[in-house]
Amino acid sequence: MLYFQKFFVLFLSLSILGCSNNREEIVRKGFDRYKGQYLLYVDKGNFFMSIYNRDLKSVVDYKIGYGLNPDRKPKLYSGDKRTPEGLYSIIEILSMDAAKNTTTYKKLKMMNKVYFRAKEGHSKYGKLNVDLGTDAYGPRFFRIDYPNESDISRYEKAKKGGNLPLKNGKLPGIGSGIGIHGNNDEASIGHLCSSGCIRMYNNDIVELDKYIQIGTPVIISNK
Repeated sequence: MLYFQKFFVLFLSLSILGCSNNREEIVRKGFDRYKGQYLLYVDKGNFFMSIYNRDLKSVVDYKIGYGLNPDRKPKLYSGDKRTPEGLYSIIEILSMDAAKNTTTYKKLKMMNKVYFRAKEGHSKYGKLNVDLGTDAYGPRFFRIDYPNESDISRYEKAKKGGNLPLKNGKLPGIGSGIGIHGNNDEASIGHLCSSGCIRMYNNDIVELDKYIQIGTPVIISNK
């Protein structure tokens, strides 16, 4: 049964983005195994995220930024600065507006204390020598379940084919920790800008909260 479930997730993820060019059909399939009211559709090509309801109608659109790798390909390994593509789900919700004694608040607070330095590849958009600094995740962080079965399959294929770069003599891992979050660099929204996550304006990410729950489907597409 577990094998069947994993195979179904892999098949659905591949078929959603690989076999249909019709967004309505893609969204419908995204709702197939989810009983909630909303689904997130990330359009990498146009730097927008659309929220769809169960009637397959777009409720609202938000401008986004994502992985700064100019090839815009799906994420393959840790450090490639790409954003994944496929069918995912929200698996963690962190909020700076949650009660201060909760893990939800404490974890995001600690994440926002991290200081990101330009010399390590984390700079303000268009300012390569200016540190990104603290508060890089803003008021919300919605983690997705990358890597999924499809991602793992692609990674293993690349590994066997010798298509992963060596880093300090070692192969990179597949990566993790991908999410949708706020920002401390508004100029970056609408551009290739992150290490792989999806960035939003802080006001928008707070508004997005009302459409999110654990399990909410997230479709990330280059179309």
